[in-house]
Amino acid sequence: MKINFSYNKREIKTVSGYIFKGREYRCSYIRYDSLYENPAPGTEKVEFYNFQPKGNIRASTLILHGLGSRNIKFLLWLGPHLASVGVNTSILILPGNYTRVEDNSTSGSSFLYPDVDKMFRFWEHSVVDTLSTIDVLEQLGHWKSNNILLGYCLGGMISTMVSTLDNRISHTLFMTTGGHIPKILHESPATAYVRKIFANGTKDKYDLYDKDNLYKIYESQFPQVQNMSLDEIVNSQDIHPLFKIDPISYAHLLDMKKVTFVDALFDTTLPIASRNILFKEMEGSNRKVLPISHVNWLPFSYLLARYMLHKVNINDKESKKSLLKSEKIENPLHK
Repeated sequence: MKINFSYNKREIKTVSGYIFKGREYRCSYIRYDSLYENPAPGTEKVEFYNFQPKGNIRASTLILHGLGSRNIKFLLWLGPHLASVGVNTSILILPGNYTRVEDNSTSGSSFLYPDVDKMFRFWEHSVVDTLSTIDVLEQLGHWKSNNILLGYCLGGMISTMVSTLDNRISHTLFMTTGGHIPKILHESPATAYVRKIFANGTKDKYDLYDKDNLYKIYESQFPQVQNMSLDEIVNSQDIHPLFKIDPISYAHLLDMKKVTFVDALFDTTLPIASRNILFKEMEGSNRKVLPISHVNWLPFSYLLARYMLHKVNINDKESKKSLLKSEKIENPLHK
């Protein structure tokens, strides 16, 4: 199977409006028709929140959330605070999540639902929407050469592919993410629904249900994948299709000078072997292991915001201090 992350670049028509504003920023809710050619019903419209500084834009960031919806509200905290110090901040809602859940499904489930065709559809769609959202931000003059892509969990996995494909990203920050899709399918507590499907007798031609055989295939083919170019990974017919949506396949292609990998010491959501193998593939990057879990750091977004400022070279005391100012905003998640 081939995977296709390409799309027809063109001027993108958007619909947007300010939904609230603060002292130093305005927040817009922006929508446009996805440039992905095969979106699932219900996911055709790309949606993202854009926090635009009222003054000069000093840097830009695009944030990709994790599976499900709960983490989004914590990541949204970053928008007004970073924008208040001059960082244009956008939070993209990935297809299949929150307000973009496909018909007759649940938030985030299709990315790991044990059907390769469905998986490919959502991973392809997410990569295309991320790249085209950068196109939109460029059209609006909001995407600066001094920028950072932040990917949390699922967002980090997608960021691996996006950062390999696109040279407009000056730095990628991976937060508590991992790889090795077979281990995630068969060992993560977040994919218990997948194992329940297997237990009910569902089988497929790619052996997703057969843990032992799938692990053996991965073990034998991974050395080959580690030496592949981007084109070879995307087009090869000789490797298991899961490699094409697995961040461990693309990690060796990243410029490690432009990568920061933050791992959570007490993460129990992603199997430790899943995190370690991606961690190893990013050897040479700026790597940090913090005493946090998969989610307990989210309420402390201030520390992440401060680190992001450092990565875009905004280090003055006034800007760091401004992150602590309270912002009276309307919560866009409240309907």
